[in-house]
Amino acid sequence: MPKGNQPFPDKKVFVVGEMNKYNLDDSSAMTYNADKGAYEKTLYLKQGYYSYAYVTRDAQNPNSIAMTELTEGDYWETENDYTVLIYYRSLSGRHDELIGVSSINSLNSRRVGF
Repeated sequence: MPKGNQPFPDKKVFVVGEMNKYNLDDSSAMTYNADKGAYEKTLYLKQGYYSYAYVTRDAQNPNSIAMTELTEGDYWETENDYTVLIYYRSLSGRHDELIGVSSINSLNSRRVGF
């Protein structure tokens, strides 16, 4: 649902995925239901698993780039911490040996901890 259950101004909303070959046309355009405060679309699909996304495009410019910022969010600044474990096995070894451990932060690419 859009913020405040209000339609996105000057935007068209589409549902896209492999099921419709990522086409941004009338068959994938969603309509705003003011009673529910949400965009809707009915599609007849075969039973199965579908990966899809909601995208917006400028209503006045049909050649504009489809964006997911208003519908799916934009998480490019998401911070993650990764722990890297480094193992070694000698040519005649029967087991792995832990020889290094490091943690890396995705936002500032620096070591944390240790």
